[in-house]
Amino acid sequence: MKNLLLLLVVGFYGMFTIWPLAEVVKLSLYKTNFITTKFVGLDNYIYALTDPDFLQSIVNSIFYALILIPGQIFAALFMALSIYSLNKRWQDISRIILYVPVLSAGIIIAGSWKWIFHIDGPINWLLSIFNIEAINWFAQGVTAIPIISFIVIFSTFGSNLIILLAAILSIDKGILEAAMIDGAHEHQIKWQIIVPIISPVIVLIGLLSAINAFSIFENIYSLAPQGFAATMTFHIYQSGFMFSKYGVAAAESIILLLIVVTLSLIKKKVEIKND
Repeated sequence: MKNLLLLLVVGFYGMFTIWPLAEVVKLSLYKTNFITTKFVGLDNYIYALTDPDFLQSIVNSIFYALILIPGQIFAALFMALSIYSLNKRWQDISRIILYVPVLSAGIIIAGSWKWIFHIDGPINWLLSIFNIEAINWFAQGVTAIPIISFIVIFSTFGSNLIILLAAILSIDKGILEAAMIDGAHEHQIKWQIIVPIISPVIVLIGLLSAINAFSIFENIYSLAPQGFAATMTFHIYQSGFMFSKYGVAAAESIILLLIVVTLSLIKKKVEIKND
């Protein structure tokens, strides 16, 4: 019976993971519109790595990561440090309230923020009070990337909060009580005792944020579906489903996979180091 169950698991893994991955690798070596197919070897990879738009998407993804990593860490860490000392009832209420955005669909959240940052929306109305000209926030990368990053931080930090709060609550209370007896005030306990203890968890959240930065899609699709704001994932979508460059999109997917695998290996190494 156990062997049968194991065989089913291996079969499903092979069918829905290994086989599709092998097909993507195979597709990346061909130029095709699924009517005519021509083997081109590594030409799709060369095209992708010399395509200014794809290179721009890599740069954009790095910019997203540079904003998301500190943003998601500090937003979740600040909130976790603010509520960890509350009684259990208020901790649970805070978890539920702050986790709600994570449960909401990205497209719905993006639609709400699109209205807020619309040319005639509340943000530009507030700016007009100070005689500041209305800004088309999603018409250029210099404003679109930070705003989309902020939206991602807002809609996902609830899960990071739960992880950090669990790490804080797992700290031996004797350590914190000893620090209080020695005269440490609350600020010192939070930033000089708690934060160093949970630093491995903070590093893992940073690595997860870096991986997430390369795969932002629905917010870009809804708010700024242009090259100046595209991540690698969105550019792959454009290549494959908008411009029908299926082989190139497959090659770009493999390049993205290599980047994500590298980040995942770093994450795994950090986990092993701290076990």
